[in-house]
Amino acid sequence: MCWTRDEAAAQWGAMRLPLLVCLLFAAACASGGKQQRDDSRSRAESSSTGEGGVTAEQEGVFIARGTDEVSDTRPVPKMTAEEVREFNRIWELFRRDDAAWPRERDRFKRRSDAAGYALAGHLLRFYMQANVRRETSAKALVRAKDEIVAVGAPCVPPLIDLMILDRIPLREDTYFIPDDLTRQDCLEMLERIGSSAAPELLRVLKRKDLGIKARRFLALALGGTRDPRAYDPLVATLRGDPSWQVRADAATALASLGDPRAIEPLGQAVREDPDPAVVKRAGKAREELRSAGRR
Repeated sequence: MCWTRDEAAAQWGAMRLPLLVCLLFAAACASGGKQQRDDSRSRAESSSTGEGGVTAEQEGVFIARGTDEVSDTRPVPKMTAEEVREFNRIWELFRRDDAAWPRERDRFKRRSDAAGYALAGHLLRFYMQANVRRETSAKALVRAKDEIVAVGAPCVPPLIDLMILDRIPLREDTYFIPDDLTRQDCLEMLERIGSSAAPELLRVLKRKDLGIKARRFLALALGGTRDPRAYDPLVATLRGDPSWQVRADAATALASLGDPRAIEPLGQAVREDPDPAVVKRAGKAREELRSAGRR
């Protein structure tokens, strides 16, 4: 895929999240019009995608999302004409699985924010293409996840969206609906990205309108980053979340975080939490931290 300068300006002048999310949708729709997933994996629901399906390059695909959406909507700087040409060149290396790709990817990512998001958007689309063919594209799926982790922070907002939202509005009456396998993939990738994912996870966790499933995944992802900044929010979640499921996952997340300070609040949960499932998980997490401290 090659872009002219005008096309690139139109693409990357859009908001960051609409760009990345619609690139994801393009992958789900690329194989045919109104395609829907009938199994337990991700599927796109569309009232009309047009003759021959929708692709990310078609005019009008990208939409402006409201400011009440979960993830970041700050604008992304436009790529320069030189960056457009360079992106087109290195993306061909990716498509050919050229040995020079990792080096060129990392070099290009360091050029600018826009360069990083260009990589993120296309790699997320590649992930979704592999996702919808999970049974026959296992190697491609592994490659996609490895590449997303390598790009890191620019991929974090759309990964969070895919992990916690019930459906993602794309355009008109079209939505992308993540499934449990997609959510687990996103959790794994965020954990592997590590500390670079923590600031955005912490920002989203502060929202007051998140559902139970969203809070559970955010807690688990934060623990998996092993970032020290996650300690206080996870302890607060363990002590104060109204859902026993979220409190239980916060206990597990504290064990994953590996901070020995968590032994005390986990012990408090064992003594005081009214739900037996939370007591059990907190006790297990406390013992894991104690065992780690003795090694």
